[in-house]
Amino acid sequence: MIDISNLSLTIGGAAVLDGISISVNDGETLGVIGKSGSGKTALAKSIAGLIRSNRGTVSFKRDAQDRKAGGNGKDVLYYGAAAPQNPDETLYNFLMLARVPYKKLLKPYSGYDRQIAEEFMEILGLTPFSDVNIGALPDGLFRLAMIAHAFIGEAHALILDNPTNDLDIVSVKMLRKALSRYVMNGNRIAICCSNDLNFISQTADRILIMDAGRVAETGPPDILDAELIKKYFGIEVIISKNIYNGNPEIHLFPDT
Repeated sequence: MIDISNLSLTIGGAAVLDGISISVNDGETLGVIGKSGSGKTALAKSIAGLIRSNRGTVSFKRDAQDRKAGGNGKDVLYYGAAAPQNPDETLYNFLMLARVPYKKLLKPYSGYDRQIAEEFMEILGLTPFSDVNIGALPDGLFRLAMIAHAFIGEAHALILDNPTNDLDIVSVKMLRKALSRYVMNGNRIAICCSNDLNFISQTADRILIMDAGRVAETGPPDILDAELIKKYFGIEVIISKNIYNGNPEIHLFPDT
């Protein structure tokens, strides 16, 4: 569980975050949306400890059994924080580096280390490229490799900031599957900050709408209706329902 209490951040005299108080439960995927400049990335980086807030606290609570099972795993991991140091390293070897915090000194990777790496490689369509140098991957595959690295690290909380950028429709589908796999045991958290409203509406268990550094609205995906989107994004949309899960799908009016 993550408890965020009265989190505030001021940069250059401007309030970027203003008294954010939320809790995120284990097993939950939280989607964070809002216009550019609403505070999504600032919130994500503050939770991850990459930005120091002026006021407030972020605390991670894990039960003793989960903490023991997690070994030396991190409480939180921010997607984008890892980058290959050696472009000539193979994709597989790069991804295995995500398991270093769990690896015993002078011991080889465990069978589970390899299993979890290979599982997320399979989910994200990377298995055929395991022997390719990381620096030689096309842009889309390179981005998937960075996402896979984050999943394989198995932090208690994984924060993804605009993970669908530059991904095609097939890759977005694989990403949704990977997120479901990540939280399915009920002991991990995923937080996705995104400008892709349809990705969030189809992926998140709960949606948080940021506006001017504050939590403006929060609730299940079906809070996304035309009136709410007009209020916070200033655009007219048509809402339909996904025939499989009933979640809202957002459609822009055609240009006239």
